[in-house]
Amino acid sequence: MSKFLLNYTDTYTDFYNKVISDFILYNCGVEYCNPGWSYGPKRREYHFIHFVKEGKGTLTIEGHTFHIHKNQCFIVPAGEVSLYAADKKDPWKYSWIGFLGIESSRYVQQLISNNNFVIDIKDAVLYEQQIRKIISLKHDSLSSALKMTGITYEIFGSLIDEVNDTEEVKTTNSLATRAKHYMDLNYYDAIKIKDIANFLNVNVNCLSSAFKEEFNLSPKQYLMKLKIRKAKKLLSTTNNTITVVANSVGFNDSLAFSKVFKQYTQSSPSSYRKQATETHLSN
Repeated sequence: MSKFLLNYTDTYTDFYNKVISDFILYNCGVEYCNPGWSYGPKRREYHFIHFVKEGKGTLTIEGHTFHIHKNQCFIVPAGEVSLYAADKKDPWKYSWIGFLGIESSRYVQQLISNNNFVIDIKDAVLYEQQIRKIISLKHDSLSSALKMTGITYEIFGSLIDEVNDTEEVKTTNSLATRAKHYMDLNYYDAIKIKDIANFLNVNVNCLSSAFKEEFNLSPKQYLMKLKIRKAKKLLSTTNNTITVVANSVGFNDSLAFSKVFKQYTQSSPSSYRKQATETHLSN
């Protein structure tokens, strides 16, 4: 349980209209956690960011555990399985904001560097104040929905300013890294390398050369390995059908997905799931 919880979830806009909006609030809140309080592991359909005002905790995502403290925030992109937990001796107090929309992945891409989902911020209290403004509004009108969206944009603008002030982030923002970020955040769509090149305003050959030089594999190889890794996670942690898993990693055809999956793993999706389940049960 939490010592204190204040939250809001937007019910004014239906989920479909949220998804097709450019950028829109999904939920937000302020929470002061009891020692050891944890949430997850869980996968959500929207992005969210937590701003830690006091205390400590951990975030586990993509097989990595990050230790987080005061005046840091952590970002979890939509579709990622995450687990976060308050420290047992010095539990964190944080505020959070969840969001989605067509442009939301691009904004998240501006923040995440080299799969480091944690960012140093100057003062988490300022973000909490903004989030409390959202919660204090009336939530039953178009005017309040627009005000909430405006505050959400302001929060993101401030956060991107903080990231851009960090020289370390600037130096890692290479063409190959930006391409990798784009794939990390858009793998669930049927994207092609030319889509990534168009997004970055370069030609495919230039992108491929830069990517291979930095990561020692082609963008296509990275994207496919990423999709297979995500598919493995879904197969071993959910009961989703093979068709749903295929769609979730950017394959419109489940047969094509099964063929590629077997090519990379020497196992069909159903066989992989069965083996993963049996291994879990034996442990």
